[in-house]
Amino acid sequence: MAQFDIHGVNEFMAQLDKLGNFDEVAPKMLEGAVPVLEKEVVKQVSAHWVTGDMANSIKRTGVLKTKSGSYYISVRPTGKDRKGVRNMEKAVWLEYGVRGRPAVPILTTAVLNATPEVQQKMKEVFDREVNG
Repeated sequence: MAQFDIHGVNEFMAQLDKLGNFDEVAPKMLEGAVPVLEKEVVKQVSAHWVTGDMANSIKRTGVLKTKSGSYYISVRPTGKDRKGVRNMEKAVWLEYGVRGRPAVPILTTAVLNATPEVQQKMKEVFDREVNG
């Protein structure tokens, strides 16, 4: 029979209890961290620009909540370029490749590069909210 121990869960739950309403803290955590991801997405997209339309179209949404109660923010290309091509389509073409052109995972790379700093920012906001 396998056995494992989880450490720190009781302290984490105590911190959550101090918060009272996690629904107020989760959006603040996302809002505090999203600039890091947005900057990294722009950086990755900018390395593959022709006109700059796609890089200039990178925008974040506000904090959104799913039906299941999870919160999220999206960072993605918006609108169309000067030729009428949707910038999100171009991002997908880069991310997954097209016939004759290999994939260049710009969004995956941006997420992987930004993850440590995003987590740190979210932790800072969480700690600030918990500790007053």
